[in-house]
Amino acid sequence: MSSWAVDMEKKLDDAEQPAKVERWLKHCIFRVPLRFKMAVGGASCVYKPQTVSLGPFHHGDKELKPMEEHKLRAVRHLLHRANCKTTLADLIAAVEEVADELQDAYMGLGEEWQGKENRGKFVEMMITDGCFLLEVMRTVVAVEENGSIDYMHGDPVFSEHGIQHIKPFVQRDMLMVENQLPLMLLEKMVAAEEGKPPSAASINFMVLKFLERNDASEGINLGLHPLDIYRTSLLKAGMKTRGNKQGRRHPQGLLKIKSWMRSCLKAPQQNIHRDRGVEKEMGATRLPLQNMHPRRVVPRSARKLSEAGIRFVPSSTSCLDDIDLDRWTLYMPNVLLDDSSAHKFHNMMVFEAMHVGTRNEVTAYVLFVKDLVDSADDVHLLVTKMILENDLADDDAAVVRLFNGLTKDVHKNWRSQLCRVRGDLEHHYIKHRACVNMYEWWAHLRSKYFRSPWTALALLIAVLFLVGDIVQSVYAVLGYDPKKAKPKMD
Repeated sequence: MSSWAVDMEKKLDDAEQPAKVERWLKHCIFRVPLRFKMAVGGASCVYKPQTVSLGPFHHGDKELKPMEEHKLRAVRHLLHRANCKTTLADLIAAVEEVADELQDAYMGLGEEWQGKENRGKFVEMMITDGCFLLEVMRTVVAVEENGSIDYMHGDPVFSEHGIQHIKPFVQRDMLMVENQLPLMLLEKMVAAEEGKPPSAASINFMVLKFLERNDASEGINLGLHPLDIYRTSLLKAGMKTRGNKQGRRHPQGLLKIKSWMRSCLKAPQQNIHRDRGVEKEMGATRLPLQNMHPRRVVPRSARKLSEAGIRFVPSSTSCLDDIDLDRWTLYMPNVLLDDSSAHKFHNMMVFEAMHVGTRNEVTAYVLFVKDLVDSADDVHLLVTKMILENDLADDDAAVVRLFNGLTKDVHKNWRSQLCRVRGDLEHHYIKHRACVNMYEWWAHLRSKYFRSPWTALALLIAVLFLVGDIVQSVYAVLGYDPKKAKPKMD
């Protein structure tokens, strides 16, 4: 065998080492691949921390070095606090116990952090970053609850003035997929500090409270890291329930009349059951959409769906996956969009794409809304219906640009629950074609003749003249007497 063949055989043996393969399932913190950075173009800063490095991936970045001295001060304050039950040596020993697991959490960990010769450097970085995060979160709680803190009044970070200004920037950096600390680290450090292991729920709750997710459940199991439990708190699995479908308010007044008209016009409903992603109907076979009216174009934008009779109603929770179609009503969560939404969604979507076992609920929500907001008019409709809250530093068109940017080069997973809701929308649109045509005709009439009071007045006058002509013609016919109309003969 030639030398190059021997070299290639050795490369193949090294390509899939068992020890490396075993760690794949343990990875939960990742470097953002180039394909995601290229998709956002010049906005690659959505993946980069700007204030503080947490973990090894951005440790030593020139722009983040000013915060390193404050990390050391955080360690000192934590260890010298009166109620602290540990020493630096004990804290180091506690973190060293889980050092292997902490290293396994990072995919693509640099060689400068691996091996016995670098173990001390890695543990030191974990302790300083972990203490800094704990002290920032606790200082915020102390300031908000009682205003009592054990740092000097002029402290640039941990004083009442300093923490108010640095809090939003630390919150932002905590949600960077490359800038994560395993919550296992915080759990181990708090256990050493308090002399007893804390509950997983208390660690989750502390992080979520700092991230201002106060309406979210703290969960039962310890989260992987701050980005993981923040994402989970936005979904039904991690949100405290605020009511249910039965508690949703139904339309009153004219909307009740419209509902009655729909029930008279629409075809009988059939139960649709789902079994492992396969759709079945009771009493009838559901035909594929392409075989039913293949030339019928099903709209995707919110405005077009509204004109076709679909009503948008806020869900009973703010969970991103709390979306459901109930006959003519599409229930969707009320979501606030602000200048932090771009980096939050981008990082959660990368985490869903990279972490094995994590589903794609956030990505599915973004793709679903992207179809709805085709123009500023669609955004205005969803804002009016309290589905979206637009707090971006621009007009409604900024929301369209936001979702277009979020979904660039993103593959649509048709097995997600929201894609099935989209399929139900299309099936519903085609199945009730006559009723949809009526709604669309009324929407066209309203936009053309009732856009302003003058066009409405002109239409009313035209109708009155038409009715007058008809009445006059009817009276003329009814009053016609053939005998009187016959001319006399001399």
